[in-house]
Amino acid sequence: MNKLGLQDKMRKFWKKNGGCYLFLIPAFIGFFVFSVYPVVYSLFLSFTDSNGARFTEIGLFNYWQIFSDDLLNGWATISNSFWLTFRYALMCIPIGLTLSFFLALLLNSAVKGIKFFRILYYLPVLIPGLAMSIIYADMFDYPGGIINQIVVSLGGKAVPFFEDPGIIMPWYMVAGFFGLGGNMIMWLAALANVPKQLIEAAKIDGARGIRVLFSVIIPMCTPIIFYNLINSVITSLQIFDTYASLGVGPEESMYFIVILIYRVGFESYQMGFACAVAWMLFVVIALLTLVMFKTQKWVVYLDEES
Repeated sequence: MNKLGLQDKMRKFWKKNGGCYLFLIPAFIGFFVFSVYPVVYSLFLSFTDSNGARFTEIGLFNYWQIFSDDLLNGWATISNSFWLTFRYALMCIPIGLTLSFFLALLLNSAVKGIKFFRILYYLPVLIPGLAMSIIYADMFDYPGGIINQIVVSLGGKAVPFFEDPGIIMPWYMVAGFFGLGGNMIMWLAALANVPKQLIEAAKIDGARGIRVLFSVIIPMCTPIIFYNLINSVITSLQIFDTYASLGVGPEESMYFIVILIYRVGFESYQMGFACAVAWMLFVVIALLTLVMFKTQKWVVYLDEES
């Protein structure tokens, strides 16, 4: 009876939900083929001497090579790439989040035609990263890029924005701020959810302008700050778009860690070692994400305040 009862339940369940699961089959196949399988296979390759086609050894030698200075792609090269990546993230994340937040504040008004400007600021986000990177390189080209043409027309001298290793990273970061519209949309959603009664209560108590911003608006936006912070950290540490237009930069000043992984794997055909470095990057990002989750006491959730 129990077996028959279970069969009846399964039959009813399939009759009710079977069509939904049939439509989900392509999604499940895509998830396992293009997400789960590559991740598992890359972990396996990280323990081999694979060149992308075959392997002959299995062991921890790739991970030992990461911390060795005796080989071409040893610790000296990898640590430098990690440092450049962290340096870019440390410069880009706080400035990008701050600028996008204040941009959202400016666009969070009931002024007529404000939606046009929101769309205008968001449009660069729709351009693929590699294409935008090539556009940036062309705009800031030395000496004939459009930015240098403007500088020269104003009486200045052409600036080697992407030719000088000392200034290439800050200027690329400035160029990247054309994509502030992505975070801006998130900030606008957060600002729309700030309880109006809290702002009104603060004003009744005498708070104005900056005080309302820092005592009410920003604390109520901390969940989105936390979300944008995590996304920005993950995205910045995986920066790769620069390789299409700038390569590794002058004196390897833009030799980020993901570019190193790509070059080692697909140009030097050391696929096993590239996978080992990729998993090292994964561990670093996972640890940083864990630290951020463990220290999120500063995040204010509305249900906790109600």
